[in-house]
Amino acid sequence: MGMAASQARWLALTARKTNVEYEGQQVNQARTALAMKSANTFNELLALQVPTAPSTQDFTKIEYTYMDGTISETIEEMSLLNNDPEGYNYMVTHFHYADIYTGIENMLVNPQVAMGTSGVKDYIERGDITKEGDNYYVKGALVSPYNQDDMEQRAVYENIIENYPEIGKKKSTLMTYNGTDGKIHFTYYDALESTAEMVPDYYSKSDIPKYVGTANLQSYDPEDTTDKAAYDQICRDWPNSNFAKANPSDIYKWVYQGEVRYACAKDLETSAKSGPDPKSPTENQSKLAYYVAKDLSTKVENKQKAIVDINDEGRIETIRYENSSAVYPVTTNTKTDTAAYEDAMNQYHYNMEVYEKRIADINAKTEKIQEQDRTLELRLRQLDTEQEALQTEMEAVQKVIQKNIESTFKTFES
Repeated sequence: MGMAASQARWLALTARKTNVEYEGQQVNQARTALAMKSANTFNELLALQVPTAPSTQDFTKIEYTYMDGTISETIEEMSLLNNDPEGYNYMVTHFHYADIYTGIENMLVNPQVAMGTSGVKDYIERGDITKEGDNYYVKGALVSPYNQDDMEQRAVYENIIENYPEIGKKKSTLMTYNGTDGKIHFTYYDALESTAEMVPDYYSKSDIPKYVGTANLQSYDPEDTTDKAAYDQICRDWPNSNFAKANPSDIYKWVYQGEVRYACAKDLETSAKSGPDPKSPTENQSKLAYYVAKDLSTKVENKQKAIVDINDEGRIETIRYENSSAVYPVTTNTKTDTAAYEDAMNQYHYNMEVYEKRIADINAKTEKIQEQDRTLELRLRQLDTEQEALQTEMEAVQKVIQKNIESTFKTFES
């Protein structure tokens, strides 16, 4: 091999060896980064907490009950009294459940309120009725028998009877008069003859709520004891509502699945006018506030001083409240909140699934890191082998160069 060729080969091997060493450094750095990732996944694994299954004991408590007549009372809480002058040793909170007549507010989504002309039932105050001879007058307007041959009267009658079919049963006693509002009004002769302070008064009115969905709206009837009880209870329970502030004549009712529902004209009209599409005014209306009145099982709570007799096991045996001589035997029950326990168990199963998913994700991540590290380790071994081969060849080339130098320069030696 010539001198120049040997020198070129030496330079090429040196460059290749430098590249191999640099690549080896890069591989080592990559393995160091993987080691840090592996440490992070291990720390992540250590940070995981294994979910603990709930125990029924955590949802079980001792409950003390006694019978007060037909009512089952439950002791909810007791606090110790010290040095009470009347000798009572505990302040006791106890409760029972009772059906209490309650007014309930609900919101009806897209109520589909339709406006139209409908019969209205109102009342004439006795002070507005006068009698001259055999004739009655309402605010000066003559009251006369209903004439079904009068087409105008008949049209109003037919409109009213849709909402108040009871007027058909008293058709023979129906009387009419022209009200100060310009409308034809209907009432009953026997009601005029009575001494009632309020006399029924029917007339037709346009642009009023007529339907909620497919249910026909009727005016609230204060003479109906069921209606009156419901109306009064709703007003007591919701005193600041539009319903309570409305005139009773502006209260409407309808029946849905056997339940009597009530709403005021203001709320009905608001929903009716809220439909965004004039072509379909009863669709996508705003919510309607409506009310029902019914018995609700309600917690009735009381707090009283009591003399509580506790046995050697720390359980209540008898109890006597202040201002009473009645001594109630107390029954001890162990009660487990099954619903709460099942909820906790469901949460535990969910937490376990999340935990196992996290473990699987960490294991998958660790396996990937290990696979990458094995690949890098294999590459590093290949580089080591290549470096050794390069070193061996470089040593051989160096010997050739040395021989070339010796043979060349020996020519000039004396």
